[in-house]
Amino acid sequence: MFGYRLVTLLLAMAALAAVLAACGGSDDESAFDENSALFGLDAPGFPGAPGVSAMAARDSSQESVTAQMAPAPAAMPAPTAAPAMAQAPAPPAAPAASKAQAATVGESSERPVASLVAQQRIIVRTVDMGIVVEDVTAAIESATTIARELGGWMVSSDHSLKHQGSVSVRVPAGSLDDAIDRLRELALEVDHEVTNSVDVTDEYVDLKSRMRNLEATETALLALFDRAQQVEDALDVQRELVWVQEEMEVIQGRIAYLEQTSAFSLLNVSLRLAPFEMDVDGGADQTASVGEIARFRATFTPPDDIENFFFTWDFGDGSEPVTGHRVAPTVDGDSKVTATVTHVYESERDSPFIATVELTGTGDAGVAEGSDTLIVSVTRVPNIEVFAGESFGVTEGEQFEVSGSFTRPAGLTDVAFSWDFGDGSEPVTGELSEGQTTASATHVYDNHRPMSYDVTLTITASSEAGDIEASSHTSIYVEEALGWTVGGWSPGEDGKDAVRALSSLVQYLSTLLIWLVIFSPIWLIAAVVVWYLVRRARRYQSQRQPPDSPPPAAKD
Repeated sequence: MFGYRLVTLLLAMAALAAVLAACGGSDDESAFDENSALFGLDAPGFPGAPGVSAMAARDSSQESVTAQMAPAPAAMPAPTAAPAMAQAPAPPAAPAASKAQAATVGESSERPVASLVAQQRIIVRTVDMGIVVEDVTAAIESATTIARELGGWMVSSDHSLKHQGSVSVRVPAGSLDDAIDRLRELALEVDHEVTNSVDVTDEYVDLKSRMRNLEATETALLALFDRAQQVEDALDVQRELVWVQEEMEVIQGRIAYLEQTSAFSLLNVSLRLAPFEMDVDGGADQTASVGEIARFRATFTPPDDIENFFFTWDFGDGSEPVTGHRVAPTVDGDSKVTATVTHVYESERDSPFIATVELTGTGDAGVAEGSDTLIVSVTRVPNIEVFAGESFGVTEGEQFEVSGSFTRPAGLTDVAFSWDFGDGSEPVTGELSEGQTTASATHVYDNHRPMSYDVTLTITASSEAGDIEASSHTSIYVEEALGWTVGGWSPGEDGKDAVRALSSLVQYLSTLLIWLVIFSPIWLIAAVVVWYLVRRARRYQSQRQPPDSPPPAAKD
């Protein structure tokens, strides 16, 4: 019965502790005293249970910890020793306090905490900084020295790479701004600075209230443990006592963490070595054509102990920059590295454009940076229209002249032409003076042929947008040259005509003979049919004539 009564009592106490933790008011102790009497802690079976005065003393010890966060307006009572976690001699009996007395003690213990919270919120501040320094190692040592001088300490540091590192320090919350100012003085440049503040006042007050309730439960369990008369009851109490003490350790650790993080702010600093300058040549200014491929080529000499290079080309027309990676050659000497890209400008609007190349190199020596710019003038290529003339015929061996025309927009220079007559001979070329829009040339075809020659006129010129080339084609028919003639008679031509006529006759007779051979069966059948019909007609006529009739008289 005692074990059952003890378990019931402990469950009721746990429920009461949860209610008190949720309430967190100034009447926690008085409520606990009142319920302690109701649950029989002062019953004859449990003599010597701790009174309200012992719990009030314990509250005073916890208030002293809270007072460390900020000075309280009134003097705090001196802390008293907390009850031992293991079994200890039973405390002397004390008279039970009345409900009014317990309420008075609870109010007096909560008032300093409430006054502290009203005067100063419990704030946890964390700062993340990124700075550029001349020497990463020296900067980490300086940051550690600053933290120590302000009453803090270094939490961690990392300097695995020569050109970058990090350090984390804690400084008193009141000296955080001073620490930030001194770190700024170390930096050549501040990359970023982010401050994060978290108000943990509500959590802190709630944890303190839960801690007081657990301490009161611990005191009650210690009293029960001391008064237990059977081993089973003592083991039950001991099990519950261990659980309460574990909860107290967890909460106490969280309270200590909040107290430390609010009293000492965390400062995380990432350090980057200041890059040294590197010479980069982006090339000379250039002119590009709309829709044509423009080539960009940057050159640089890799510094010592800088191996990896990352470049970015921005063409200035709002298009997506082009990035790339280069590795320094391993050969010795002054070897240059190039970063070559191509780009197509879609419009000449807002021309000229400023193209920029930015280069970043990393290696054992640190970080190297360089950049260069060039001006790109974008224009549209002038259009040249060429007309090589209509097709015509010439005679072999005779010299003839061809002439073509073309349009000439303003701004063209170095205008030249080229006539290619299509017979394998060298093209006829020449330059055209300012304002000239026709191109002429002479040529002689040595041989005639049935098909025409393809003749091409090509005009080339230069402009701000680049070189221009346009072409046009025509056809020339070459006839055979006539031989020697007298009075309109030419032996050569007449002989040729006779040969051609004889050839035509032979060809005609040959064709006729071929047709006769092919259709010979038909002709043979037709001849047989005709012979048969004629013979039959004669026989029929002879049968109709009388035997003694004279033969028909011959006509005059």
